[in-house]
Amino acid sequence: MTYNSESHLVVIPTYNEKENIKILLNELLKLDISVLVVDDNSPDGTKEVVEDFVNLNSEIHLLDRTAKLGLGSAYRDGFSWGIKNQFLYIVEMDADFSHSPKDLKEILDSSYDNDVVIGSRYIPGGGSFGWDVKRRLLSKTANLISRLILRTKTNDMTSGFRCYSVNSLEKIHYQNTNSDGYSFQIEMTMKCEVNNLKIKEVPIIFNERRIGASKMSKKIIYEALVFLFKNGIKRWLNLKIN
Repeated sequence: MTYNSESHLVVIPTYNEKENIKILLNELLKLDISVLVVDDNSPDGTKEVVEDFVNLNSEIHLLDRTAKLGLGSAYRDGFSWGIKNQFLYIVEMDADFSHSPKDLKEILDSSYDNDVVIGSRYIPGGGSFGWDVKRRLLSKTANLISRLILRTKTNDMTSGFRCYSVNSLEKIHYQNTNSDGYSFQIEMTMKCEVNNLKIKEVPIIFNERRIGASKMSKKIIYEALVFLFKNGIKRWLNLKIN
């Protein structure tokens, strides 16, 4: 069974990604998939670039939001749009080429046999390129601590390159998540494990963004720590996870 533009939707949140999104969309148009760009009113003209693609390609779509509302919010809106438009599988992917279109094919190929497919840096064959020691240590530590505190099995809890079946999104009640950044990916992974979904990790090479500045901030890290503390207590006390 193969993927196609009617079954699979790639959701890409953007904020000031004018240069990256143009190149990425051209790469994704080589695959038989649909793409939804969720733009948070980028002042650099990202929306206008995407609109040009929308006018020429039926596989490219734009969800134009009025303000910078955050990564988790963008994905929740993207999931809702995809479900409303009757897609069966929805992929999360960054706009900055940290997620390679070359790795996307294996994620898509694995989607039919699994509820969730996660592009993982922390299984054999996976890794990262272009990070300094501090960033590598932060990512590895975040994943290790997340797994220990939340008692989960997934190796790459914070990966933002993944595919969900629509059935899995509805089962975990994705719309009830309320976090962003690292903690959004951790929360989604935890919900999938708690609901006993079939999760497969496939190896990817994460690349430091080509153009522009990283969106990582102290606020995102703090939010993740608070999320881990609150939900770690629930897990260890065997309390219900919503």
